[in-house]
Amino acid sequence: MTRDEVLLRLRDGRAEFEARLSAIPRGALEQVTPGGAHSPKDIVAHITAYEELVVQRLRAARRGETTVFDRDRVGWKAFNERIWNEVASVDVETVLAHADEVFADLLEEVAQLSDEELAAPTGATAALDPAWLEGEPVWKLIYIDVFDHYPMHHAALEAAARTTES
Repeated sequence: MTRDEVLLRLRDGRAEFEARLSAIPRGALEQVTPGGAHSPKDIVAHITAYEELVVQRLRAARRGETTVFDRDRVGWKAFNERIWNEVASVDVETVLAHADEVFADLLEEVAQLSDEELAAPTGATAALDPAWLEGEPVWKLIYIDVFDHYPMHHAALEAAARTTES
């Protein structure tokens, strides 16, 4: 997948996610979704945490540094649990503003990559954490951690929007 294709998929995936999010009144963003365990605010923070990991990985690799994140060492379940706990006390406006900042950073970082860097199993540099890459090209990990991640939470956001319509 080329850089331009990755950027397009990121923008499109984010737009679909935000369309679902915008269907929920601001006042309902902290209410746990029906049949779920987390609020729309929590889901936004969770998605943002994964985007932020990609940004941090790419920035560190550009400096020749290797990252070591709990997400890669302990696993996604422990990482997710940590994020859910951390976001519990953060207000909606802070979460939404941070999400916008991180997404802009993500687009900026991906835009700096060449098609070759995205396709190589060592990524932008050999400094990208092999525990993240697992022999896969960078574009595929961005696909998994970001634009394929959005649809995993669409149903919860749609349920939240339906609840507020009643």
